[in-house]
Amino acid sequence: METGKIIHSNLMRGQNARLSLGDLRTLARNEPDEFVMKVQGAADSGKLKLEKLRNLKGLYAALADVRVNVQMEDMEGIVRSIGTSAFPVLTGSAVVAQINDAYAGVETVGQELVEDFEDNKKVTTLINVHALDKNIDEVKEDADDFPEIGTEEEGVTIQHKRNGRKFTIKKEVLEENDMPLLVTKANALGIIPAEWIEEQTISRVYDEHGSKSSGAEPYVYRPISGATALYSATANTPGTRAPSGNRYNSNALVDEANLENARVRLATMLNARGKRVTIPRSQLVIMVPDALVDKVLKVVNSEYVPGVYNEMSNWGPLGKWHIPQGRIISSPKFDDISASCWHYGAPKLQFKRKWKLRMEYVSLGMETQAYLDSRVAFQARVAWDVEIGAVDYCYLIQNISSTTAPGDE
Repeated sequence: METGKIIHSNLMRGQNARLSLGDLRTLARNEPDEFVMKVQGAADSGKLKLEKLRNLKGLYAALADVRVNVQMEDMEGIVRSIGTSAFPVLTGSAVVAQINDAYAGVETVGQELVEDFEDNKKVTTLINVHALDKNIDEVKEDADDFPEIGTEEEGVTIQHKRNGRKFTIKKEVLEENDMPLLVTKANALGIIPAEWIEEQTISRVYDEHGSKSSGAEPYVYRPISGATALYSATANTPGTRAPSGNRYNSNALVDEANLENARVRLATMLNARGKRVTIPRSQLVIMVPDALVDKVLKVVNSEYVPGVYNEMSNWGPLGKWHIPQGRIISSPKFDDISASCWHYGAPKLQFKRKWKLRMEYVSLGMETQAYLDSRVAFQARVAWDVEIGAVDYCYLIQNISSTTAPGDE
């Protein structure tokens, strides 16, 4: 699971403090600022979570009519103080803690495939400036000057994709104190976003839609000249820096020979000077669906080439091209796209994941129109806006078992 994946409450963080439930009403009425600080501190420290609340009906009765002030950040980033009921302050903090635990409990690999960054624009343009050399291998002493290095701009765009979920607590649920239902809903607010973002990230890295036989949106590779398929087995496609293409047809993962095919193809990639790209070995990974994990582990853990007498494997534990088990990335979600397609290269050098909006949590209490219309006592909403884009095409080889692209399987 990715570290740092945390949903922040719409309340400002306070200092950690012990929470005495018996004195909540008195504390909220007499020292509202201290109440907010202690509630948020208890949630931050893990002492307050929705599943730890036993009597939501009693909390509602004790706190619903008590007003406190909270600090909130509006859409312009300005922190404002607003008055609200103490009940959604406590319940909201408990829900946030519950969501965070559920979110963190989802195993993901997306963070190992992309480089994350934040940008609040709907469409982000990234410019790769490639140094252009004149390929002069010597400058004579009587030359007038040293040659000037030029640059070439190769831009791509990354779009955005807004999403979110919410759950509602009606007055009837409070009256029945149906805690199992509420905890289940809060957990879903953490699990569902984590899974959606993971599936979206994997789909983009595979270019599931853009690189199938009839490419379609969403494309992961969007040069300024126009969106196009990222992966191709055709020479000089999607650009001239991939002289043999970046997709290897009929290279099903069977043994070390298939890994060698991918390695050789990756070694043909060129930089803007027309020279071979060099990739730090520490950044090279093998991406395989769950169906191929056993095969790749046998290759990288075998000191000798299977079936060949006394021949050391270049991909085994002592081999030059060995990929440690920690850099073999796999997920059953890969199999949802293809159970045979696999990748070799450095995906983090090729893909960026843009967060226009990080995981955002907002809660509402009984003083809203929803309460007047349908007795909604509490609402919680989680929203996010994230999209993934390829900034290059020379760092990852897609290997398929035949000539059928993953999106067409």
